[in-house]
Amino acid sequence: MKQLYVEQKEGLLACAVMEKGALLSYRTESCAIEAEQIYLGKVDRIMKGMEAAFIRLTKDKMGFLPFSECREKPQSGQTLLVQVKKPPVGDKLPYCSCDLSIAGRYAILTPFSDRIAVSSRIENAETKAALHQLGTRLSPESLGLILRTESEYAPEEALSSEILSLREKWQAVCERAKAASAPCLIEEKEPLLSSILRDEKGGFEKIVTNLPSLPLSAPCPVVFAEHPFALENVERKKEKSLARKVYLPCGGYLVIDRTEAMWVIDVNSGKFQGKKAGAQSTFLSLNLEAAREIARLLHLRNMGGIILVDFVDMEAEESKLAVLSAMKEALMDDPVKCVLHGFTSLGLLEMTRKKTGTSLTLVTPCPHCKGSGLKEENA
Repeated sequence: MKQLYVEQKEGLLACAVMEKGALLSYRTESCAIEAEQIYLGKVDRIMKGMEAAFIRLTKDKMGFLPFSECREKPQSGQTLLVQVKKPPVGDKLPYCSCDLSIAGRYAILTPFSDRIAVSSRIENAETKAALHQLGTRLSPESLGLILRTESEYAPEEALSSEILSLREKWQAVCERAKAASAPCLIEEKEPLLSSILRDEKGGFEKIVTNLPSLPLSAPCPVVFAEHPFALENVERKKEKSLARKVYLPCGGYLVIDRTEAMWVIDVNSGKFQGKKAGAQSTFLSLNLEAAREIARLLHLRNMGGIILVDFVDMEAEESKLAVLSAMKEALMDDPVKCVLHGFTSLGLLEMTRKKTGTSLTLVTPCPHCKGSGLKEENA
């Protein structure tokens, strides 16, 4: 079972998720524009040719608002309540929408829709139908609801309580928006520790922290340690996982590059020789291990967008299907939506991962990062 390590150092809070000695996730608090934030914005410019508007989120921050994300065509100078759906990418502005949502562990409230939906990750038709009926019964009047994957095993009382909390949160957003003057931030993204506890599937075996007390009630045992990360050598594991070349236990390695349009991952055999007879069996064994490691790195680095993987060549169709199956299974625990599109005619595995928040890369520490050795780049 997973463990959560929470360490505060020089005012910076960092959280690491570990399982069987492997680093699955590493996140730090950020002051950047992130998905889920809600702003009371003011339309700055209308771009008819682009069918979009530039909207001022704060005094010095702008956002991009396509007409397709509005309930009605916006007008210059108009005040709108918008939510960041995608953070800024390079020189691109944050992608905004008037279709707001308030997320919880089991459900997502959609205030401007009365539609009831169930997570696509729940594949059993009977379970899906039962959850849809439950969602219809519990949803607040005139508000929409999406039941997340975790709702499948949630007690009805817990689900009902969370939906009530989400409705109250939405009402608070509306009240703040009425009293505020545009442009300004209305709703921050959920605090780091809270969002991790909310989104991590299956929960945690324990939380190890150097905080005198957690800012919220924990659903598992809490252990105090002066230097939590040192217990699992978290920083060293992070550095190895975020390097351009990541070595596999078998002796092979991955080379991970990011272009303007996509992430590209190359699987190399390196010193791996394999134990089974035949090159194809050897390559399959290597690729299966690489698939599982890639799934871990996608989550850890928070890589988003188009991802191409160049596995070591496989001639047999059964081998490709085995790698696809291994990748699909390894991605099941990823809280972010991933779609496997299969192998291209060139033999590359094509997939997409929803862009959320920021991706992590290793750089030389800057004074503003307080020596964390991390740089957050928009996925």
